[in-house]
Amino acid sequence: MPEEKECVLTVDVGTTSIKSAVVDIKTYEILSKASTKAVINYPKKGWAEKEPEKLWNSVIEVSREAIEDLGLEEVKAIIFGAHMAGVLPIDKEGEPLRDIIIWLDERAAGLPEDIWKGFIKVQGYSIFKLLKFLRITGGAPSKTGKDAISKIIWIRENEPDVFGKAKKILDVKGFLINRATDETVTSPDEAHLTWLADTRKGGVEWSSSLLKDYNLSAEMFPEIRQSTDIAGELKAEVAEELGLRRSVPVVVGAGDVCASAVGSGAVMPDELHIYIGTSNWVAGHITKRKTDVFHFIGSLMSAIPERYLLIAEQEVAAGALEWAMRLVGIEGRYREVEEMAEKAEVGRLIFMPWLYGERAPIDDPYVRGGLINISLDHGRGEVLRSMMEGVALNIKWIYTHMEKMTKQQKEVSIVGGGTLFNIWCQIVADAIKRPVKRIKNPEQSGVRGLATISSVALRRDSFESAVQKFQVDRVFKPDPDSTLIYDRLFRVYKELYSKLKKIYRELNATDTHS
Repeated sequence: MPEEKECVLTVDVGTTSIKSAVVDIKTYEILSKASTKAVINYPKKGWAEKEPEKLWNSVIEVSREAIEDLGLEEVKAIIFGAHMAGVLPIDKEGEPLRDIIIWLDERAAGLPEDIWKGFIKVQGYSIFKLLKFLRITGGAPSKTGKDAISKIIWIRENEPDVFGKAKKILDVKGFLINRATDETVTSPDEAHLTWLADTRKGGVEWSSSLLKDYNLSAEMFPEIRQSTDIAGELKAEVAEELGLRRSVPVVVGAGDVCASAVGSGAVMPDELHIYIGTSNWVAGHITKRKTDVFHFIGSLMSAIPERYLLIAEQEVAAGALEWAMRLVGIEGRYREVEEMAEKAEVGRLIFMPWLYGERAPIDDPYVRGGLINISLDHGRGEVLRSMMEGVALNIKWIYTHMEKMTKQQKEVSIVGGGTLFNIWCQIVADAIKRPVKRIKNPEQSGVRGLATISSVALRRDSFESAVQKFQVDRVFKPDPDSTLIYDRLFRVYKELYSKLKKIYRELNATDTHS
């Protein structure tokens, strides 16, 4: 008689898509899945928002589809994950007061203003404010305006009616939990990323000192609970909408970054992984908070209790490739793109993937993308390959600093939708000169991580025992000839930024996007 499966429903709200999956937490096998495109509105240049009701309806739609595909009437738990640093004020009835300002939004660039004022500065920061943020939070807001603290202050200054009615300020995942349970909670990673929380000694709580500095009340913010805690029980009407027979526990969960970090399989201390999706990052779980303010590497509270996630995020990765594919009329033709990139010669062009500014190892809202050394002899294959190589060189730039802060890696796990390209995984391995281990179904790292968090919440597994069940799809070993080429290109790549950054500032400093 076949062993009974233990099913959890995971919902992963990405920047461009919403994915729901039913996962067996005995094996971490995805039993059914559904997805739909996420709708982003751009009301003005540099603004990026999502409509709460449209988002919730899409979540219900894909979740119901995943459940119905299996004919399920019961699941053991439900867990949400979402892109981080979103801001949504809700009123006392729990109703959204405006659209969600998502992480891409840069309208709040330069806020809070006091961080950038003063006679003594480090990397543009007031030394005294920077030291306070570092001491309490282990990091500091970026000048890009993409952090939650910047967005909250922008709302207060520009939408006083909205701010005055706000009972709570939620992140994207917090909104989904609230709609599902009526509870107002957030996870340690999301609280940390507001830069308003004290994260010393492995714990996290709202900082009364920082809240006072910016005239904010702790009552406006949700309760911080561990990712593996139960937020509440699914409301009966939501269970009915989903087609479930009864209410189930809703796990607090984690933001997309921390969920994918677990789903990468790299959960041991100082073990790094690389993620290539719309954006990309290099990250690893650590036991003590670390910061490199000069290269914009910080530590977030992770989905694993009392652990931090050392992370350096970069703004554009597969998003650049998707943009180019749309531009030349080959959208969705991934196999064709891979074949063209494989046939193209290594390192003929240099692509700079800073299409939306950059965060690490440079915090520069003015920088933009570029393609260097192109001639009439080059075709689509060379251009597409160069885009993969440019992202890999950008990863190499931050990877070198990350490895110094952890340990030399014998091999590095790699996940994210971009890693479905074999050629891209090989290019990354060649660039960082480390074997790259791709986890099976790399595009489902967020779903797999959420299922793992649920399993720990339900006391079925530990993080360490869970990842032992993850399957490795393939290991890509560095090619010595290609590594030499990429080392040479890397020197030029960094020099290009050094020589062009003043030009980018001149071109874009008055751009409202920046």
